Amino acid sequence: MDLLRFNIWLDVAFPLIWEATAIFLAIHFALSIVTGRAKKTFIEGKWPQHDSAPPPLPKFLHAQHMFMMVILAVTGMYIRFPWFANGRPVMRGLHYFAMIVVSVTLFWRIWYAFYSKNRDWKEFRIQKKDAVTLGGVLKYYGYLSNNKPHVAKYNVAQKGSYMLFLVMMVVQMLTGFALLNQPWPVVSVSPRDVLVGWWLGGVVGSTELAGWYARTVHYILTWGFIIMVTVHVYLSATVDIPCTLDFFGLKKLPVKPHAPEPAPTPEPIGVVPASSD
Repeated sequence: MDLLRFNIWLDVAFPLIWEATAIFLAIHFALSIVTGRAKKTFIEGKWPQHDSAPPPLPKFLHAQHMFMMVILAVTGMYIRFPWFANGRPVMRGLHYFAMIVVSVTLFWRIWYAFYSKNRDWKEFRIQKKDAVTLGGVLKYYGYLSNNKPHVAKYNVAQKGSYMLFLVMMVVQMLTGFALLNQPWPVVSVSPRDVLVGWWLGGVVGSTELAGWYARTVHYILTWGFIIMVTVHVYLSATVDIPCTLDFFGLKKLPVKPHAPEPAPTPEPIGVVPASSD
């Protein structure tokens, strides 16, 4: 299958996959109603307890990132499927602007995770204690169990999806910049030449064809983000609304810190413990 036919196949397959995802989520929520889980949360207000609220900077970056991702999805789809005339220059400009903002936000968040005073990278690493709970987490979301293992701030499914999202973001950023073929001043090379032309161009036959491969990967990841964000929005709106409202600054998250374990009572000095005989 050549690259053109493959792209046509993608144009047909991904909308169907997204529609199937939406239908699956609708069925999932219907099961939430049938099993009574929706009643416990939406009516009785028994949402997950939190021992701390998200810090302000990650919340700001999250909201900004989500907003720009929506702009990228809409403008990117218009660039591929223009649904009104003469809009490509404006849409392309908005797309590039949002691309730069998202790239800066990504590096900012990585810096925060590893180098800030409140660095939180350890909250996202998957350890053995997380991995062994995967089956229990899947059973909970599949309504096979009402107990959701939670050994850390984020469960193993959340951690895995966040790590996948990070990898996809990096690849999406690189393939996005690889679509720019205008040469830079002075050096007379384009981002496409730097990112894919010198190595992939030699493999596939030309820098222009390498750009088309980068465009195809970029398009596949775009649909990957659309599907993942759809699932993320669904879970945010059904599993933990208080946390979602707090993330967007709409309502403060109620916090219930874990009570510290009582310290053992020391033995009085000079008193000999009673014999068990």
